Amino acid sequence: SFSSEADGTADVTGTASATLPTALMYIFGKGQFNLSAACTARLEISNIDVMLVLDVTGSMEQTNEGDDQNKITGLKAAAKSFFTTLTSADIGDGQLRFGVVPYSTTVNVGKILRDENTAWLSQTVTVPSRRWGSGQEEECRNEGSNRNPRWVCSMVTNNLNHYQDRTFTVGSPTIGSNGTILRFATGSEGANVSTRWGGCIVERKTTAFGPEETAPADAFDMNIDMVPNANADTQWQLLLPAFVHDRRQVAPFQSSTNFSRVSNVACPNPAMKLTVMTSADQETFDDYIDGLLTGGGTYHDVGMAWGARLISPTGLFADENDATDDGEPIDRHILFMTDGLIDTSNTQYTHQGLERSMVRVGSTSKADSDARHTNRFLQLCRAARDRGITVWVVSFGLSAEEEESESNRNLGRCASSGQALASSNTEELDRNFQSIARQMSKLRLAQ
Repeated sequence: SFSSEADGTADVTGTASATLPTALMYIFGKGQFNLSAACTARLEISNIDVMLVLDVTGSMEQTNEGDDQNKITGLKAAAKSFFTTLTSADIGDGQLRFGVVPYSTTVNVGKILRDENTAWLSQTVTVPSRRWGSGQEEECRNEGSNRNPRWVCSMVTNNLNHYQDRTFTVGSPTIGSNGTILRFATGSEGANVSTRWGGCIVERKTTAFGPEETAPADAFDMNIDMVPNANADTQWQLLLPAFVHDRRQVAPFQSSTNFSRVSNVACPNPAMKLTVMTSADQETFDDYIDGLLTGGGTYHDVGMAWGARLISPTGLFADENDATDDGEPIDRHILFMTDGLIDTSNTQYTHQGLERSMVRVGSTSKADSDARHTNRFLQLCRAARDRGITVWVVSFGLSAEEEESESNRNLGRCASSGQALASSNTEELDRNFQSIARQMSKLRLAQ
């Protein structure tokens, strides 16, 4: 027989017992004897990097059927428990690093990039905007009577809104509520508009490619390892919705109509770069997770792109990620959690700009946009796996219809073999996170 029980958070003790026949002693009347053995197995960690890529879209405020708390609350509890389990393992002389990328329509990696190298961020921003100035428009007047109108139209010169792409020089601003004030004349009748940068970004240069096509080499946003150079196309731009006006078409035009600037633009919490952490850092990690806010649509591709960039051993942070300080190899994991299928829009201002006016991705409809972003997501997943990174994908609270959809199967295709898990409620989410944590650790015989 064999029995086992947990001994603390990192050890498992086991006892085996058996009754065995004797080989010689039976002639002295002893036909069998009892044998027992005890052992202890311990969860141990060598060198592990863990990047949590967490969906913080607006739907995370909803509550799954049967749960008594909303999804974001359940995710926070599961993430903190996941941290506890990993940091409770015996690290010895190993190294455990955690990073987090909250994502929705974009990601907040501005501080990470700025701290590493300000030249990685473009000093200019090009967006669909407007300027106030002289222009011609058609003006019509009735030169007849009310009973016999005779309309005469002619072109007149007036001050108008010129809706067009504009490039603003932003320099290297600091971030947040006390950051650099940026001010440009995009308001009503040319009034100045002021804003501060929140840290979210617009992707570097891309090239449109179809839902079934492979990303071309000049789609720089699909290259997770490219280090920016002096070419602005390789750099990331600042997400600045205060200066963005949706002209609802690609071609520029002028009008006396005052189209409002874009609204409801989501900018998640700042990402957390890979950081060495132990059980002593539980409160720091918990505070970070508890501070996560929700909002925006579901763009899996931006989450995977930045999860992969921040953990890649051969990219932006190769000098930190290729090995430990002692030159030891690192076991790398991305845990990608989402509560929904990809959900994009041509009318949102996102990490790919404002598609309806800028046409970066090349989408022509909602369905085409979802398909193109899904293709990008899967190619980014493959890029992560090709670098030896284990990709875990955990879905959370999908409906029965969503679970049977092709979009959900694509989530499974993103994961490393056998590493896609479904969670219908908060309890299952926590159980899946715990299972992943224990698999990342190694159960070794201690005595």
